[in-house]
Amino acid sequence: MIKNNYRISFAIFFFIVFLYRLFVLENSHVDLFFDEAYYWYWSLHPSFGYYSKPPMVAWMIYIFTHLCGDSVFCIKLPTLIFHSLTAIIVYFIADELFNDDRLSFYSGISYLTLPLISFLSMAITTDAFLLFFWAFTLLFFVKALKYNNLIYWILAGIGGGLGLLSKYTMLVFGLSVFLYLCFSKEKRWLLKNKYFYISIIISILIYIPNFIWQINHDFISFHHTKDISDIDKLALHIDKLIEFLISQFAVFGPVFFSILIFLLFKPYIRSERFKLLYIFTYTILFIISFVAILGRAFANWAAPAYVAGTILIVAYLLFTKKEKLLKIGIAVNIIMAISFYHYHTFLKILDIEISSKIDPYKRVLGWHQLAEELKPLIKKYPNSVILYDDRKTMSEMVYYLREFKNPYVMYNPKHQYRSQFDMDTNMDKFKNRNFIYITQNKDVNYLRKNFDKIELLKAVNIQLYNDFHREYYVYYLKKYRNK
Repeated sequence: MIKNNYRISFAIFFFIVFLYRLFVLENSHVDLFFDEAYYWYWSLHPSFGYYSKPPMVAWMIYIFTHLCGDSVFCIKLPTLIFHSLTAIIVYFIADELFNDDRLSFYSGISYLTLPLISFLSMAITTDAFLLFFWAFTLLFFVKALKYNNLIYWILAGIGGGLGLLSKYTMLVFGLSVFLYLCFSKEKRWLLKNKYFYISIIISILIYIPNFIWQINHDFISFHHTKDISDIDKLALHIDKLIEFLISQFAVFGPVFFSILIFLLFKPYIRSERFKLLYIFTYTILFIISFVAILGRAFANWAAPAYVAGTILIVAYLLFTKKEKLLKIGIAVNIIMAISFYHYHTFLKILDIEISSKIDPYKRVLGWHQLAEELKPLIKKYPNSVILYDDRKTMSEMVYYLREFKNPYVMYNPKHQYRSQFDMDTNMDKFKNRNFIYITQNKDVNYLRKNFDKIELLKAVNIQLYNDFHREYYVYYLKKYRNK
């Protein structure tokens, strides 16, 4: 009866949070972030790979937009669904490991209310699918360890392969498995288990199409990851490590991450279950911290650590009779989520003037207004090719100007691959055509050698705050010639 009560309580809590987030998403008045619009563009061209990421995020957007349309809500909806499903899987991982209904309940709701999950549930990113398949794979790996049933090994292999098609961070899962089997005397025999290797083969087979795509495109995604991490500069950046670690207090919650640090220096390993959770938590945290100290690491890169990490801190707090601290941690995270969701409302209630310095939403505002300013010009020159010179603007405008059928292209005179747009578009295909050039550059004399005439059509200024605006210049370029 008690177990059923906890399950019912989890189900009620889960659906309240899910419906609340649906409400927030439906009533959100922010535009797509440029990465979100970029992924939507990918979904227009289904493939086994893209410039910077594996294909799963584009595939999911493709499926959902074909089901309910190209609205911001439909584009973001899969991430809300998958993050919510991951919380359910976390519940079952905890149940499989500890068979403790209270521990499973707290693990599920703790994960569901993590600041990272609250934030990412409102944004379409690769993390939604990585975390889902990471948790899915961990659940069936735990079951496979427990029962050595072929079906569990197969499901773990499928999850691993789909995780690799979501984000390459999934490779760390394989390393964590290997480390666990090496450090666990109890489970080391599984290294000789044929089922284990069948699981690995299944993961590889599922991933192979993307690997072939990478071969055919000179491993461009891996080069991109190396470039954004700055890891090839071979210098120690203690400040970047500190910055990354501080960000984890916001990602995992200040109470929970403090406990995670405490458990690192004062380990609480009472059984194989804790050993597994430790390895699947700290392996990726150590790796991303190492990347941070060599170059830089974004706050979300260590996100998979918190699948096992959530269960670890819940188990520790309950086993050591610190349930009150656990509740405080959850409450703090919920308050952070509500503050994030209703940030502008709270500022208005407190009569605080919104400015770019205090508004984290500024990067997702003003894009549809820019598009509205551009639409009359595109209608005036319906046969023009639309030219851009930066990925952010092009991503946003390709989405917000999607009603127009004009071809669009990235300005790329050196034919370098800096984004998917450089891979997909080429100005030379439009010789003798007229262009509409949307740029933040006021001086465009560098284009005179390529066009017969350059005419400024409009200067667009989108004022968002007293101290922040978006300024663009729109030019009409006549008769392109390649020189």
